[in-house]
Amino acid sequence: MGPNHDGGSGFHDISFKLGRNTEGLENLNRLFEQHCEDDDRRHVENVELLRANNDAIGKLSAALEPLVASQALTKKRMALLASGGIGILILLSWVMESALKWAIGWLLKIKFGG
Repeated sequence: MGPNHDGGSGFHDISFKLGRNTEGLENLNRLFEQHCEDDDRRHVENVELLRANNDAIGKLSAALEPLVASQALTKKRMALLASGGIGILILLSWVMESALKWAIGWLLKIKFGG
C-alpha cells in the first residue's frame, strides 16, 4: 500500500474542502469590500447632509440676528425691570396686609359686636 491506499478519496476530500474554504473566503472578502465601499459612500452622503444642515442653520441664524439683537436686555434695562418688579411686590404686599387687617377687624366686630 502506497500513500494513496484509499483510492485518493481522502486527498480529494481535503482538496475539495480547502477549495470550498477558499471560495468562502473570497466571498467574504468580496462582501467586506462591498461593505467598505457602501460605508464610504454613506460617509460622503452624511458629510454632505451635515454641511447642508450647517449652511441652513447659518442662514437662519443670520436672518434672526437682527430680531435677537433688538430684543436683547442690557444690564441697565434688566436692573430697571428688577427694581420695578420689587417695588410692585412691596406695594402689593402692603395692600394685601391692609386688606387682611381690615377683613379680620370687620369679622371680629361682627362676631363679638364691637
